[in-house]
Amino acid sequence: DMEPLQVAMFAGRIVAEALAKREESSGADGMSFDSTEQQTIAGRVVGVTMRFDALEKELYEKTSSVGWVKKFDEWASFGVLETDEDSKERIKTDPLFAMNRAECLLALFIQTVEAPQLEKIGQSVPDGSKIDFIDQDRKEV
Repeated sequence: DMEPLQVAMFAGRIVAEALAKREESSGADGMSFDSTEQQTIAGRVVGVTMRFDALEKELYEKTSSVGWVKKFDEWASFGVLETDEDSKERIKTDPLFAMNRAECLLALFIQTVEAPQLEKIGQSVPDGSKIDFIDQDRKEV
């Protein structure tokens, strides 16, 4: 088991490598991140990583409490399954499922951690903590 500081440093290293790789290719598409955007991305990746277990639990609880998810078998659109233990295996084999889960975990982090904390200290991030990367149905859950 890794200690929390080790986890944070590992997540930080992964995001730094990903941002550096993105920067290399940004010349081709003109989509370069400024330093504030890079800090926001890094903070979100590390933040979700450090709260991963709690965010996963909250995602499952929220999804389970919404009747239409079960009625229309929409579990996968949130990256969870009715019995969430099965989700761990599906993440490994289903990229769309994994992406849906990652998006929902990020949205939960922004909604429950980032936005309230930034509001408390009178700060903001470049995108204003908007959750505009998931559809309205998932956002409402």
